[in-house]
Parts: sequence; C-alpha cells; structure tokens
Amino acid sequence: MEQEFSGEVIEWRGPAPYYFVAVPEEEGAALRAVALAASYGWGLLPIRARIGNTEWKTSLWPKDGGYLLPLKDAVRKPERLDAGDGVDVRLTFDAPPRQQKQPPAKRVRTPRPTGSREPVTAEQLTIVPANQAAWEDLQAVFGASGDTARCWCQRYRMLPKESWASEGPEELAARLRDQTACGSRKARATSGLVAYLDSEPVGWCAVAPRADHPRLLRDFRVPWLGRNEDKADTTVWAVTCFVTRAGYRRRRISRALARASVGFARERGARAVEGYPDLVDGGSVGTLAMFADAGYAEVSRPGNRRAVMRIDF
Repeated sequence: MEQEFSGEVIEWRGPAPYYFVAVPEEEGAALRAVALAASYGWGLLPIRARIGNTEWKTSLWPKDGGYLLPLKDAVRKPERLDAGDGVDVRLTFDAPPRQQKQPPAKRVRTPRPTGSREPVTAEQLTIVPANQAAWEDLQAVFGASGDTARCWCQRYRMLPKESWASEGPEELAARLRDQTACGSRKARATSGLVAYLDSEPVGWCAVAPRADHPRLLRDFRVPWLGRNEDKADTTVWAVTCFVTRAGYRRRRISRALARASVGFARERGARAVEGYPDLVDGGSVGTLAMFADAGYAEVSRPGNRRAVMRIDF
C-alpha cells in the first residue's frame, strides 16, 4: 500500500537521527492496521519512503500511538531540509505474504565457538567501522540470549519511560541497526566498531557523540559530578559499551577495541573522547586498565565504583 501526505520536519535532540516527520493520524492508522494484519505488531514498521528525488528504505518509529519517519542526514541534506520545513512524503509498505502456520520446529542449540584462551594481539584482529560490517555479523556478536540480546546497546539511548521490557528486543535491535548503518559502506555516520578474528565477528564497541545518549545525559551522574561539562557538546564523544562474543571472551579483544576507539572518534571530528569504566568488574563498560592501556587519562572519580577516563585531541 502507498500513503502520501504533507508534514513538517521536527528536531529531537536524542538518539540519531535527530530529525523526523510525524505521520498524520489517518495515514498512521491505515499503516498500523495493515502492519497488524501482517503480524508486525506494534514495533518498528519497515517501509520505503520518498521525499523529492530521494527514495530510501527505513522503518517508522512508533510514538504515542502514531508513527515518526526518521530523516537521516543522507536524506535530509540533499533535499536541503531543516527543522520547520514542510515536506511532501510518499510511503510504500510492502506486506510480506502470509505463511501457513507450521508445527513448531524442534529447537536446536547452536554450539558456542570454542578454542584457544590465548590473548589476541591487535595485529590478529581486523577492526572496522560498524557500517562496513554485515548486520548478521553484529547479531552474532550480541548472541540470542542474555543481557546483550535484550539491550542491544540501547541502555543509554532510550527515551524517558522506555525500558528493555517496554520496547522489546526486536525494536531495540532495529534501533541499533539504524544507528550503525550496518552494510552501508557509504553511510556518513555509524555508532561503533566491530572486531574480526580470522574473518569471524568477535567484538563490538559503541563510540558516538556523548550528546546522542539521552539517558547518559539525563539519568547517569558519573560524567557530570564535580565537572563543568556542556551536555549538548557534540564534539565530546563517549565509549559506552563493549561486547565480546561468547567463546572469545577474556582474550583482550575489548582492549583492542578501546585502543581503536581513539582514532575512530578523532577521525570523525571529536574534540575529546571519554569512557566510564566500572572499577569493580568492568562489565559492559570496560575496566580502568583497558582505558589506561588505550591512552585515556583519569579525570574524575565521582564514587567508589566508577571513573571518568578521557583523551583530549
């Protein structure tokens, strides 16, 4: 089905993309009805969109019972669009064919990769921006169970009143896919790094402007206590998450990713990059030693458990 409407570009200082067009209530209701019939539920709705001469594939974001059409810079800038501009939009939703229900297949557990516990050197790893990695590779790193498969690196990016439970893993995964632009080598922006060992995806590191993380700005006190920092400064970047694939842990892969985060941020215009390690167990945010080994210096210790590590370029 196709829907055409006119709307206004709005700006949201939250997770990228910052710009959206609200789908009018009538068109949104029609799309939602078709989506439900196609068993898409209330999550993100994959569509094709067209504004002017630019057509692209994306997903509508559910918000307050309606939908928002996200506008990436790769779409907005060629059309010279900014907040407050009026636009004519055409949306195309291709519903997948209904499939007859089949008896549930017997679940087969995929064995975890096993092998050496020897530390991996930086020379053995290939680390690339996430948009140069396949989405299936990043899925393999996050796995199908555990906290990583529930969070999808959205802990600091969720909006007020959102949670793992309220949004669900499918929607959070879709957000990460959009943020990373996996598989889009020409994408102008991505949100992290993927590590490979012998062509196998083995690690992930989230590196993005600090201001792209609403919950980091709103609820997380560590970066701000005792410091005079501008929360809206997009030239300060943050390393917020490390994930090592099951079967490859404790082999110093995250250390290599921490070192790679420095050049990744600097090459993309960062004035500084920060990390917030856990001094007790590291967890998904990394350890003090990891950041120190990558050249970060401690600039603040707002509590007994957390520190702020930073490099100024």
